[in-house]
Amino acid sequence: MTIQLIALLMAAIAYALISVGIVLQKKGISWIGWSEKKDKKYFKHLFIWLSGFLLMNIYGVPSAIALRSLPPHVVSAFAGFGIIVLIFLSKYFLKDKIFRSDYFYSTIVMAGVILLNLTENISGESDMQGGVLTFLFFFVPVLMFIFVLIIDSGDRFRNIFFAAVSGCSAGVMVISLKGLVHFFEYRISEYPGSIYFYLYIFFALLSFISLQMSLKSGPVLITGQIQYSTIIIYPVAGSIIVFSGSTGPLQLMSIALIVTGIIKILKNR
Repeated sequence: MTIQLIALLMAAIAYALISVGIVLQKKGISWIGWSEKKDKKYFKHLFIWLSGFLLMNIYGVPSAIALRSLPPHVVSAFAGFGIIVLIFLSKYFLKDKIFRSDYFYSTIVMAGVILLNLTENISGESDMQGGVLTFLFFFVPVLMFIFVLIIDSGDRFRNIFFAAVSGCSAGVMVISLKGLVHFFEYRISEYPGSIYFYLYIFFALLSFISLQMSLKSGPVLITGQIQYSTIIIYPVAGSIIVFSGSTGPLQLMSIALIVTGIIKILKNR
């Protein structure tokens, strides 16, 4: 029980780090494409952005600890907690408006996270599967990224779609990291011998690039909520396809609660 509680705590910390990182990167994002003289203001924005970048990369450590004992879709469900952290941080650091309904739907999100963990048969053991569906699972975010690059679209579309690409890519990262800790536990020196290591690196880059493009195109709360929604949903498919896992009606209802709460929050923006 103690190990599982530690894993749950690590999952919460992981997505809290991502939320802090997103807010800091949004606050300093103007250094990208800076057209004025690179003065003190420029380097201040760069420092804030780099601070967010570093925090987001630390996320992998608590996430790996959580994935040693928890299924991927349970860990990724803590993105619901991450969106709550994001909402309140964006209010105090980015001066984004918070609506009264946000508090209610934040409660719905957390209820879904708690219900998922109460009804989940937690296990760290998984059977890795291959095949066409596994290939498609990993390839879909790449196709999405290419699609949004080649079509002529406005900032709102790019804001939403790049956030979705970032979230799906982050979902693949969760699955890849699960594969690494499943096979090698914490023997990091052995990670480069696995395809999952290179998938993790590739999709970390894809998620990062897509996130920056989304943050450049629109509000941080829309970026965060779309990203976190796809982070929650996509690993469910990964757990079933890649790990031959299963989810019952209560687990699906829990995930639906989380995503519904996030969508309701998004509708206010």
